[in-house]
Amino acid sequence: MVDVTAAQPHPDELEAYRVQLTGYCYRMLGSPFEAEDAVQETLIRAWRALDRFEGRSSLRSWLFQIATNVCFDLLKGRGRRARPIDLGPAWDGGSPPAPPLAES
Repeated sequence: MVDVTAAQPHPDELEAYRVQLTGYCYRMLGSPFEAEDAVQETLIRAWRALDRFEGRSSLRSWLFQIATNVCFDLLKGRGRRARPIDLGPAWDGGSPPAPPLAES
């Protein structure tokens, strides 16, 4: 039996991968803002699951697997995002635009 307590990384070790994770998430998501959110979510998930890290893989590959799942979740959620709606009909370009409608 392998002693998994020896393989437990310190929570501060997670922060060392922030720059690499940010670049990885940026390449997956295409947005620096979403990449930072994804890295933050990755580090939170990793911190919460740190006691379950068994050391069968490197800490880096474990973090990148979590980051991949976070990015896939964000990409999957993009289709369900609320989109802005127009408050009036489309302008045909042939006449001056109508005055804006009041928001209600």
